[in-house]
Amino acid sequence: MSENAPNIVHIITLAAIAGLVSSVLGGIIAICISRPNKKFIGLSFVFVASVLITLVFVDFIPHAIGHGHYHTAIDPNNGQMYQYWYQHSGAGIWFTVLGVMVGVGLVIILTFVDKHGHEHVHGILPHNEHCSHNDEEETAISSKAKSDLTKSDKRRMIAVAFPIAFGIILHDLPKGLAIGSSGSLFAAIAIGLSCIPEGMSIALPLKAGGTKWWKVLGICGLAGLVTVVGAVIGYLVGGINVYLSGIMFAIAAGCILGVVFSEILPLAIEYSGRTKLKLPIMIVGVMIVITLNHFFHNLMH
Repeated sequence: MSENAPNIVHIITLAAIAGLVSSVLGGIIAICISRPNKKFIGLSFVFVASVLITLVFVDFIPHAIGHGHYHTAIDPNNGQMYQYWYQHSGAGIWFTVLGVMVGVGLVIILTFVDKHGHEHVHGILPHNEHCSHNDEEETAISSKAKSDLTKSDKRRMIAVAFPIAFGIILHDLPKGLAIGSSGSLFAAIAIGLSCIPEGMSIALPLKAGGTKWWKVLGICGLAGLVTVVGAVIGYLVGGINVYLSGIMFAIAAGCILGVVFSEILPLAIEYSGRTKLKLPIMIVGVMIVITLNHFFHNLMH
């Protein structure tokens, strides 16, 4: 390794700022804006769904398949500017499709186990059949005070957060490898920007479920810590096989899509009601991800 190469402390610092700090920052934002109100939670889930779906199609899937872009350079011989196409390797279309199916399958299995093994814990079935006396009392209170949620509602929120976190962890590990193998400050800044909405996506359902703020930030931090682990591995071994990295992105995409369409969107529709705010909130979520993704690619390249 050359004398000018970044040392391990430099790599860990960059990765901690990119993953850990940014994910926790996203969690702090979510905690600050969160309100214990069904309509607000429904609208926040609309935002989470739009962020996650956009992330899948502008970030996860392109990295899984392998994507290319134009580079601008100057010819040293004549000083003229020219463009050339640079292709990033990935797992390819078929391994990506397989990885997405595996990710969706994992969510289906987890959902099946949750519903059939812990119905009394997570409150999946209708309240009139499986609610406790306390839940019925909370439901009555909820009808009087819009700010209250039943225990079953809160358990459903918490159950949604962990598949999201799992998918984001799979997504952030290869990004940590990129920091570790390059030691680039620009890469760390770019990855950190993309981690902020990811932290929000984990924190919003946790906070809605009544999880204490310090636990919410701790879980966001653990998800972001994976970036540090990936950076250390990238520093020590110089990266990871492009096919393995692509498959990890694909499985992460499958997990995210599975939980969005099976849990987040149904909850968003159920809780938000007939409000006209859903469309503008969804557009905001999409535009945030597209903007951050644009900065990500500009800083990386």
